[in-house]
Amino acid sequence: MSENAFNSRSKTIGELLSSNQQSRIVVPTFQRGYSWEIKHVKTFWTDINDPNRSPKYFLGPIVILNKSDTVTELLDGQQRLATATILFSVLRDVGRELGFVDANNFAAYVQRDFIIGEEGQRCLQMGELDDSYFSECVQADNAPTSKRSPKLRSQRHISQARQFLLQSVRTAISTKDKFESLKYLKTLKNFLRSDLVLACITVDSDGDAFQIFETLNDRGLRLSVPDLLLNYLMRVCPQQDRPQLRKVWNEMVMLMGRRDISRFLRHLWVSRYGDLKTESLFSALKSEISKQSISSVDFVQACATECQNYMALLTFSEEQIGSAAPYVRSLIQGIDAQSSLPMLLSAYTKFTPADFTNITKWLLVFVTRWSVLLGLESSELETQLFALARSIRNISDKDEKAKQSKVKEVKETLRKLSPDHKQIDAAAERLILPPESAAYVIRKLSDAMESKTKEKGTGHESNLEHIYPQNPDEGTWGGESGQAALEPYTWHIGNLTMLGERLNTKVKNEEYPVKRAKYASSELVMAQSIAKKYAVWDRSTIEDRAKTLAPWLKQIWNFDNPSQV
Repeated sequence: MSENAFNSRSKTIGELLSSNQQSRIVVPTFQRGYSWEIKHVKTFWTDINDPNRSPKYFLGPIVILNKSDTVTELLDGQQRLATATILFSVLRDVGRELGFVDANNFAAYVQRDFIIGEEGQRCLQMGELDDSYFSECVQADNAPTSKRSPKLRSQRHISQARQFLLQSVRTAISTKDKFESLKYLKTLKNFLRSDLVLACITVDSDGDAFQIFETLNDRGLRLSVPDLLLNYLMRVCPQQDRPQLRKVWNEMVMLMGRRDISRFLRHLWVSRYGDLKTESLFSALKSEISKQSISSVDFVQACATECQNYMALLTFSEEQIGSAAPYVRSLIQGIDAQSSLPMLLSAYTKFTPADFTNITKWLLVFVTRWSVLLGLESSELETQLFALARSIRNISDKDEKAKQSKVKEVKETLRKLSPDHKQIDAAAERLILPPESAAYVIRKLSDAMESKTKEKGTGHESNLEHIYPQNPDEGTWGGESGQAALEPYTWHIGNLTMLGERLNTKVKNEEYPVKRAKYASSELVMAQSIAKKYAVWDRSTIEDRAKTLAPWLKQIWNFDNPSQV
């Protein structure tokens, strides 16, 4: 870093965003999108409305690079300046809603001086991914009428921030008349313009900027892994290759849409190299890139290819993952087994479609037995799955014999680690299903019962039904004492069934005699069997029914015949 790499001086929001400034603020191409979540925006709003705050409010440091007389690049500080711009747009719109001349003049003044100047030049230009959306849905004078929906995670954050601030300002003036409301809006505008202060660090070059960006994180700025990784890749990338790097990175972000790219990078790392215990993900990635002497562009291109596979898994794309799609859906959506993604990613890149489908079935059997039916330690599950993911990755792409051997090894490893039939029998009587997994388990049980008698499945028009309901009416089900006895069994496997949507709506919180009559008229074998076997519904009944379901659990989640999962 050069001796005079940077200098710092305080600047207000008004000085930075004012259209009177010769130089406009531009977010450079390597910057992430808008990432403030509602909790950050709420803190911002609470702080600036704190009656005990200091007259001047310090908003933190920003880093800028003067690219020319007319362009100042914002290297760090996008979240704060974008949020201030969003709030200016809210003041503009709420002012116009007041509907009288002075308020309309105020709205026009805010728009002209802090959002878009008289010559149409925006005071803040966002990065490539957010610029068009931010311009249309925040900065444009007709932003409130825009019907454009957010497509990316960062755009959704922008939309949520605007909605929160809009509602907050409207609430603040809800008890005021229009003149007092305008006075409030002017006071808030003046505070934003003159009393929000930032420590503005000016750097001399891109290289200094990248170095400072990483150094600021080391000192507590808490940047996300994608921010740090992209910053590092840009810093070590030759100047002429940076546009290509950013292009590929943008394509990857757009492919991810609203999904969290940080999670993808972690799952990719685990898939390739195994679990991370003590080292941070960014440190591990940086070290590996350096060790392999891989170029920034090549690394990002490899990530982008893996990202396409990852999205095929997350979207359960039949076109890409074929017959494995319903089993991947059950893993990710049915039982929320996010820890299975690194192993799925490894298996998808190495095995034939048929072998990948088999591995997905075995993985679904294993995770259901381990996490859902036995409720065993999730960290140990991750350790085992992450180790398998890495071992699959280590197979040579050209060694077909090793691949076939690995497929058999994966099945036997999962079988040995899995809870056995005796453990399933012992667990069934006391099995409380996780709410996020209950519908999947009960539907599969119902499907198996249907296929045995009618050669058909339950059908997706049916819903999960709690026999003892989640919200019983006061005085029903034995009153306070009866409900207290049954409440711990609400998510017990013995207390759950599938029921047609029409009947499910009708029975709702009714007591068991009414429900029993409806179950008897159901088209589903599972509901019919409850009505046929049980005259009353209490704890012993629930536990008895759970025991009768144990053989079905072992039949469905079975390594040797996993066709029903």
